[in-house]
Amino acid sequence: MDKGGTAVPVWAALGLGFSELGGVTQHGQPGNPQPRMFRMVEDEALINRMGFNNPGADAMAGRLRTWHDSGAWPSHPVGVNLGKSKVTPVADAPADYQYSFKLLKNLADFFVVNVSSPNTPNLRQLQDKSALAEILAALQEANDENRPILVKVAPDLGFDALDEILELVEPHNLAGIVATNTTISRPAETGLYAETGGLSGRPLARRSTEVIRHLYRQSGGRVPLIGVGGIFNSADAWEKITAGATLLQIYSGMVYEGPQITRAILKGLAKRLTREGFTELREAVGTEK
Repeated sequence: MDKGGTAVPVWAALGLGFSELGGVTQHGQPGNPQPRMFRMVEDEALINRMGFNNPGADAMAGRLRTWHDSGAWPSHPVGVNLGKSKVTPVADAPADYQYSFKLLKNLADFFVVNVSSPNTPNLRQLQDKSALAEILAALQEANDENRPILVKVAPDLGFDALDEILELVEPHNLAGIVATNTTISRPAETGLYAETGGLSGRPLARRSTEVIRHLYRQSGGRVPLIGVGGIFNSADAWEKITAGATLLQIYSGMVYEGPQITRAILKGLAKRLTREGFTELREAVGTEK
């Protein structure tokens, strides 16, 4: 939600354990024409085609530096989501990602490579194993601070394609995978569902959990997974955790439930842990049979 780094201290104040800013691109860009965000309220769903609207990596670096200097930097980990500029050809993507990373690597705690947004033309081509490997190689070449780098995957990828991304984890020292981005699939073709863009919220929940479960099983639980997609309450959160997620992110849930969603989920998870006989949340990761 914080595409320009304008609310960095707010997310910790809301009780969140970490935050992810962006997506940020090398070149500042206005994003797609408005309207570009749609709510299917009855389904607790969103469609967005924002198009990586952001001030650009240089401006983001300045803002993050100001937060650091002001003493308002939060105590929780802050990540940056890296995207490709719309004007950058796909062939030049590694340099585009590397430029942003070099500027921001000393100003954030972790980075997420976003090659799965449906709202930048041809971006999802970069999920191809060879193309993604080039981007990751470029980032690690510049990663002298050994910042954790993760990859965000689309829910529309088949299991074979997800397995290929898993094959990049060890050779490129990936810290984890974010599963998942928004989907281009639709539960219906009428009304607002006919709008182009990425669908999030409740209709995404089942598929994102399937992807998490597959990645966890295929990796033997060795690859940290950040679960995102249709998390509105503690039951949704528990489903993602027991499928294999070690961390969780919310987006549509924050829109529909408001900032109190954090407290409600944490309270519900604490009760569920006790009921299931666990003492720590990590004990529940991947326990779904």
